[in-house]
Parts: sequence; C-alpha cells; structure tokens
Amino acid sequence: MSKKPNRQNNAGKAASSVKNAKKPPRNAGVKTVKTIDGRQMVETIVVNVLLLFVFLAFGYIAVMSFFQTSVIDPQKYINEKILFQGDMVVLNLLLTALFTAFLFFLRRYYDFFAKVNIRAMEIAMTSLVIFAGLVWVLTVRSVPAADSYNLFEAASDAANGKYTSMQNYTQFYNSAFYNGYSYFHFYPFQLGFVAFSELIYRIFGANSMWIQVINVLCVGASYLALARITKLLFKRKSVEFIAILLLAGCLQPVLFCTFVYGNIIGMCCAIWASLFLIKYFQTGQYRWIYPSGALLVFSTLVKYNNLIYLVAFVIVLLVHIVKAKRWQSAVIAAALIVATLGSNALVIKHYEMRSGTDFAEGVSQTLYLDMGLRESYMAPGWYGTIAKDTYINYYLTPKFTGDPNASIDNANEKARQDINTRLHALSKIDYAADFFSKKILSQWNEPTFESVWVSKVKHHEPTESEADEFKTTALSSEQMRGLPQAVYYKSLGQALELHFNFYMQIVYIMFAAGIYLLFIRKRSTIETLLLPLVLLGAFGYHLLFEGKSQYILTYIPLLIPTAAYAFSVMLGGKYERLKRFTKKLNHIPAA
Repeated sequence: MSKKPNRQNNAGKAASSVKNAKKPPRNAGVKTVKTIDGRQMVETIVVNVLLLFVFLAFGYIAVMSFFQTSVIDPQKYINEKILFQGDMVVLNLLLTALFTAFLFFLRRYYDFFAKVNIRAMEIAMTSLVIFAGLVWVLTVRSVPAADSYNLFEAASDAANGKYTSMQNYTQFYNSAFYNGYSYFHFYPFQLGFVAFSELIYRIFGANSMWIQVINVLCVGASYLALARITKLLFKRKSVEFIAILLLAGCLQPVLFCTFVYGNIIGMCCAIWASLFLIKYFQTGQYRWIYPSGALLVFSTLVKYNNLIYLVAFVIVLLVHIVKAKRWQSAVIAAALIVATLGSNALVIKHYEMRSGTDFAEGVSQTLYLDMGLRESYMAPGWYGTIAKDTYINYYLTPKFTGDPNASIDNANEKARQDINTRLHALSKIDYAADFFSKKILSQWNEPTFESVWVSKVKHHEPTESEADEFKTTALSSEQMRGLPQAVYYKSLGQALELHFNFYMQIVYIMFAAGIYLLFIRKRSTIETLLLPLVLLGAFGYHLLFEGKSQYILTYIPLLIPTAAYAFSVMLGGKYERLKRFTKKLNHIPAA
C-alpha cells in the first residue's frame, strides 16, 4: 500500500525554499556566461610564468610610486621635460592607511551596496564619463598641432579631393621639419587614422571637434566594456561594483579626449575586442570571434601600436589550442595576423593610388629602438630626432635624388651601429639601471600621462566674443577662462594632480596584489591573463623603444579589473589569523 504524500510538510518545505531564495548569499555572484573549461597544466604553467613577469614589472612601479613622482617641468613645460621628484613616503603610507581604513569602514554597509543595481551603475558611470568629457572638449576647444595636425590636414584635404600633403616638396604643415618630404613617407601607418577621419569629415564637415566628441564616446564605451570584462572574469557583483567606482575616478583618458589622434578610438575597439575574445574562451562559441577580430583590425588601423593587443591575442589563442584541444584557435590567430597587417597595407596602397604617390617604407622599428635606447632632453628613451634624421640622410634623400643603391637597409644598418654603441654604454650596470629605471618611471609614474599637457600647450578656438576681444583667431591657454583656466593654472588643476598621484598609487599596488591573488587562489587562466598580458607587452615595448607618458595612458584603465578583484578579496576576507593574534595581544597583562 502506497503512502500518501504529506502535503503539509511539502508545502512547508516549498515555503521555506522560497523564503531562503529571497536571501541571496553574501557577495552573491552575478549572472554571466558560463565558463566551460577548467584549468589545464600547460595553461597553468604558461599563464603563471607570464603573470610572474607582470607582477615583477608592476610591483616595481607600485613600490616606486610611494617614493617618487615624475612631473613635467613647469619651466620647460612645452618641451615635455620630465623631473623626478622625491615623495614624502610617510605621508603616502599614511594616506594609504587612511584610505584602507575607510574601505573597511564601508564594510558595515555591505548589505546596502549588495542591493545596488549594477546595470544602473554601469549606465550612470558611462553617462557621467561622457558628460564630463563633452563638457571638457567643448569648453577647451583645442586646435590640433604637430602630428595630429598633419593627420587632420591630410584627412580634411582628402575629403575634398586634395592630396598635396601626401606629396613631396609641396606646401603642407611643418614641411620644413621633414625636409620637404611628405609626413607619410615617414609614418605611412598613420593613414589608417586618416581614412577614418576622412570618412567623418565627409559626413559631418572638416572640423576636428568631431573626432574629439567621438573620443569622448569611446572613453565611455571603453569603461562599459571593462566593467563587463570584470563581470565575466570574476563573476562577483562586488568586484564589478568596485571596478565601476575605480573607472569613474580614472579621469586622465577623459581629459585626453582633446587629442585628435587614434589613441582613444583604438583603445575602445581593442578593449571591446578583448571582451568578445573572453566570451569566446568562456563559451566556445565562434560567433564571438567575428566582432573581436573586426574590432582588433580596426583598432590597429587607427592606432598601429595596438599590435601589442594582436601579440597578446595570438599568445592566448595558442595556449587555448592546447587547453581546449581546439586547433581552430590556430586558424583564428593566423587570420588575425593576416587581416591586421594586410588591412594596413591595403589602406596605404589605397592612398598611394589616390594621391599618385609611392610612399616609402616608413621609419622602421630598428630606428625606433635606436631612439628608445638614447638619452633625450625630455627623459631617457623619449622622443628625439635621431630616427628621423637617420631615415632622411641614409634613405629618403638618396631615394629621391636617384641613387640606385638607396635602401631602407642602409638606414637600418646605421641604426644598428648606433645601437651597438649604446649597448656598450649600457653594459655598465649602474648606468643601465639608472637609465631604464628613469625611463620606466618617467612614463608609468607620471600620473597625468600628459592628459592636460596635450591641450594646454596648444591653441584654442575662440568664441565669437573672445575673437572680438582678443582680435585673434586662436587663443593661448593663458587667455582661456572658466574651466580651462581653473585646470591649467588654478587650484582645480592642483587638486587633479593630487588625485592622479594618489589614485595611481592605489591602483598600482592593488593591481600587483591582484596578480598575486590570482596566482595563490588558482584563478589564473588565459581569460584573466589577457589584459595583464597587454600591459606586459606595453611595458616591454616602451621599455626598449620610444617612450612617452602619453603613450601609456590608454593602458591605464586595463589595470582596473584586476585591481578591483584585489579590493574585493581584501574587503571580503575573514582575517581569522589576525583576529586570533589580536586576541592574544589583548590577553597580555599590562606592565
């Protein structure tokens, strides 16, 4: 005889289940794509070895940020000369301790924070960043100069069917500096950004402000993608919550939006490409590869240095072959290489046909290495004219004067001779340590990353009333009023510098801590490695080749997901050993 089910008991259990379901566990995970593969031995070894190098590089920067700060010399501001200023270590440690105490104070309100709608926070953060960026670029009204004006001139002329800036010995911006040779004989890879700019100017008109507005939108989109990446990697609401707060405080890219160049747009596309690649790794679905590949290709077109992302993508895809037994990842890696390099070559060929010009090979990486290993009036390894001069004297001039033996190899050979001379000088350990230490810190420990400099040293479009008042078509930064004046010369600018300095100290130390925690908690995978690997590539490239702190700016937001993870672990820890130790101290009798 079957036993009747106890409906009352079952009803009670169901009610209990519903009741318990309404109380999510502390620090509940967020819904995200499912990770289908666990860690594998080859992945573990490769990832941990690479993360060790990341930890050493950024651990050094983190420690040194407490001892000194690199600043642009106010007496030689326009020349970008870097000063290395010692910090008050005790003050930095005190501020860090106070900040840490404040974070632990916030733990009391953890239940409140756990109820915050993350999607609303993403929207609010993105909107705030875009609003602040639009206010800044529309108020500053920066006019392009130097390289950015060369690109603006070429794109706006091409939009009107004019190509004199792509031809030698014509009237174009800064032609004397390049001995009359077209700018694009030196840097043909810049034509990718010219192509994008030309499209924008054809649609909206030849005004550089359109690119600045697009920059602002791209910063907002980049931050949104990084918040989503944080959610995919760590699957904790608390980690994304902290990442969003850190992103909202990362103001350097917002101020950098005045720079009419491919940095910000390239950063945005590369970060979204990274997001889609991580989704491919976690789901195994090939549909994520298409947007990832397309965005990576476009990011390298507008900013060629984003080949650093390509290298990182290829490395993690190769590890993925072994980890997931997916030979298709090798095909994907090969396709990315061909598409990225091929698209740049196609754009160059396109403008050669339109302008009737055969562009030269361009300044080679050997010449950039020669520059990067030299002293500079700015800082060790920063920009100097040696690469340009060698390129002109040993290649361009012979080429355009009809020398049958003209070859880029001649310029490269001269650069190799110079590099050997420099390597001999750098063989002295003390000198090499000083040179590379200053080169690293002049770039990574200059907390503004020239985000204010890029507009402050340039001219600005006047409003109608300002044009009447000053009788000019372009204002200097000293003539600007309101927000620009406050940032450039008054207390708001000083407050921003203090914020940048302390912010970067905290982010660096927490990023290094996050890398360590990924290792000891066995969270190190090809997904969590991807952004740190890009950072390692940027660190290594600019350690050897040409450096500037503004080149580092677009990599700084990549620190945030791992730093947020470290914050979350620190705030969510139980600290049982510390509590037991404290209790023991309390039982020690007073003297």
